[in-house]
Amino acid sequence: MEEDTKGVTITPAPAALKGEVMNKSTRRIKGLGEVSIRVKDLDAMHKFYEEVVGLEVLRRDESFVFFKVAEGYGGHTQNLALFEVGERSFIETKSPELSKEKTTLHHIALNVSLEDFESEKKRLEGLGLKVRAAVHEWLHVRSLYFPDPEGNQLEFVCYDESVR
Repeated sequence: MEEDTKGVTITPAPAALKGEVMNKSTRRIKGLGEVSIRVKDLDAMHKFYEEVVGLEVLRRDESFVFFKVAEGYGGHTQNLALFEVGERSFIETKSPELSKEKTTLHHIALNVSLEDFESEKKRLEGLGLKVRAAVHEWLHVRSLYFPDPEGNQLEFVCYDESVR
């Protein structure tokens, strides 16, 4: 351990963070806790994720909204959080280097049941959304891809053992 110029203790990076291969038996991840994205129009995005996607609101504040996606692990639900793009306090304390030039979000995938796949496709199309269906044989899944109001790509995905 060493100290930086502000007297903060710095712990050396584990071997896996230095480019070495981590032994898979040491993997401790139990699930996805949260995905957070920055948004320009919080009200429109709130309405879309609650009414179109169907997520339950956990908390709404003037600069953010948290949705429950599913049960998680150890009492922490799986969440999607939307933060007003102009709200810097969360970013500055948690990730000061975050910028729109560095954002790398590709898409967010949410599980749906196979039984709901076709009806969800029709429902989304009925709402005027451009929906692209795909099959990913190697994962044995069917997917529906569509944009949210700010152009983020969403995926509704379901396992289908008949997909080979």
